[in-house]
Amino acid sequence: MIYQSLSFLTEQVNAYLQTLEENADLPEKFVVLKNVAQLTEQESMALDNVFITLVNISEESTMKNIPNYKQEGGSTIYRNAPVYLNMYVLFSSCVTKSYEKSLSYLSQIVAFFQGKNTFTNQNSPTLNEDLNNFKFTLDLFSPTFEQANYLWSTLGGKQFPHVLYRMRLVEVFRDNRTESRGIIKEIELNNSIS
Repeated sequence: MIYQSLSFLTEQVNAYLQTLEENADLPEKFVVLKNVAQLTEQESMALDNVFITLVNISEESTMKNIPNYKQEGGSTIYRNAPVYLNMYVLFSSCVTKSYEKSLSYLSQIVAFFQGKNTFTNQNSPTLNEDLNNFKFTLDLFSPTFEQANYLWSTLGGKQFPHVLYRMRLVEVFRDNRTESRGIIKEIELNNSIS
């Protein structure tokens, strides 16, 4: 679900950037899902992309109270509850030929998520067949200067114009029954003493 969600996000941002007049000469796959920490020095000299990089994952603790059973017919089916994730997604605008263009693409991405920050299968058609019945929200996440410094130090030191979003409530669920039992419908008391 992690890869599918990020791949979907890449598809959505690419589609939006293609619709803007000022991006008429933009390649079809301008936004790329790539670990910005793996860029070599040679690659970083001739970049002309926006990279989406997953930098952290945390569990959404407020969603842990979901019951782990469901009643179907005459039995109770027990399953482990789904895990809901918050994924911290870094958008790095890496256009080495023009700093102004880097900032422009970053502004366009922020405008896109300001206009549409909740994605569902009803409001966002996708080609990704592995992604069905989804819903997640993107919130702008503003790290402090110190946190941003740590982040880019971890990613290799060279800092690009960037924006960080928290992608909330990505559901990870494997349909796996842990057990199944009948439902108790009545209790019978036996008062006989032997």
